[in-house]
Amino acid sequence: MSGILSFLAMSTATTRVIIQRQNGETLVDHDLAHGTFGIGRDPENALAANSDYLSRHHATLTLTTDQCWIEDNQSTHGTFLNGARLTEPTALPRDQAVQIGDLFLTITTPRATKHAARLYVPGDLIGNGRYTLKQELGRGGGGVVWQARDEHLKQAIAIKRLPPELANDTVALGDLISEVQKARLLSHPHIIRIHDFVKLPDELPFITMELVEGTDLGSLRNQQANTCFTWSRLEGLAVQMCEALQYAHDQQIIHRDLKPANMMITREGNLKLADFGIAASISDKSPKAEMEGDASGTTVYMSPQQMRGQRPEPADDIYALGATLYDLITTRPPFYTGDIFQLVQDVPPPTISQRMADFKLENHLPPHVEQAIMQCLAKNPEERPASAKDLAGLLHPGEAPPPPPVPAPEEIEEMESILSEPLQHTRQFLEKNLPQPVTSWWRVADTRKRDYALLGILCGILILLELVYSKLEHDSFWQTLKANHFFIPW
Repeated sequence: MSGILSFLAMSTATTRVIIQRQNGETLVDHDLAHGTFGIGRDPENALAANSDYLSRHHATLTLTTDQCWIEDNQSTHGTFLNGARLTEPTALPRDQAVQIGDLFLTITTPRATKHAARLYVPGDLIGNGRYTLKQELGRGGGGVVWQARDEHLKQAIAIKRLPPELANDTVALGDLISEVQKARLLSHPHIIRIHDFVKLPDELPFITMELVEGTDLGSLRNQQANTCFTWSRLEGLAVQMCEALQYAHDQQIIHRDLKPANMMITREGNLKLADFGIAASISDKSPKAEMEGDASGTTVYMSPQQMRGQRPEPADDIYALGATLYDLITTRPPFYTGDIFQLVQDVPPPTISQRMADFKLENHLPPHVEQAIMQCLAKNPEERPASAKDLAGLLHPGEAPPPPPVPAPEEIEEMESILSEPLQHTRQFLEKNLPQPVTSWWRVADTRKRDYALLGILCGILILLELVYSKLEHDSFWQTLKANHFFIPW
């Protein structure tokens, strides 16, 4: 069978099988003996994982003494090895991630110990002691990002490193190196600067980059009313997206993974494009560089051509940018449920107006903006805007400069409360649930009410004194009251 990669011989009786999400979350981690194991959403599978893009009986994994085979069971979203969809039983190399739906399965050697690997913690020194880790900023399928300090230059930087479970994944390492190779060619105010790639003995490789004090566009969107941007709030950012993308295309670089999570927003409100890990070069004509057959990216933002693994083109980024704007305005990408591959290939996306009507959203969008975004989502790349610069002109027509993005009024959380909730949420909870300040009735009541209250209190005291006197003098509480038909306590 041509193209089959033989699995390295195993000296142990078990094999470790790991299934993870794109953000690195581990769903399955088992040491399995030889045999055949089902993979899918159904709990009856030996390797069961919960994902909307995983079929009930997605694939079958076979483990033998010297090989590992995987066979796709005609699943809806497919099984991919190195970007190529599997249509027949295929041998897997060790430490090679295979994509099943939107998850990733890796075959590796069994764990030598059941103890979990040590996690990185603030204060760790890496890079031969040059960089001090301060705090983890986020993690995703491509790595873990930390805020760090360069002890040589005395500057705050960001460090992106592979998670331990992907340390031996050649594809993940290749993406990390590719991100440096591509992004170091780019110097633009709306693109995050990459400094260097560091790989030292006995350390996980990492890259150093510009530290952006802010948040990603997806998180910022979740802070908006109805969790979607108004066009007045988004317009300046959209133009900056186009400017960054046009610059990258002018440098012959295609991003190939545009989405809200890869767009950072600074405290000043400006956009910074990040994560060139799977970027492609337009100018490189070698078959490998053309990346044909590579369907890497985020499915719900990918163009039909990128999904089919065709040669990367700037039109792929135009489609992804349109899908991103569609998502930010309507709360969902054009296609987000069902057979995404088939829908993107064959079904026209609902218009933004229709989507907002379906979701009962009131979010006014100028007609020319909706038309421009829908043009980006055309199935035929020739029907999309010819360039990011042209798209910017469609989104903001006229000679007047686009409105600059205003500093974000939304709070960008840096600290957490003792309840592990963002401070803003904690304040909102306290405002709603703390009791009102205690204020005495006497201070807030009017004068007439206070006079009546004072008179009642005095009468009560006199009656009590009369009863006590009657008990002491006549051995009866009521004697003086009975003897005096008209009550005169004094």
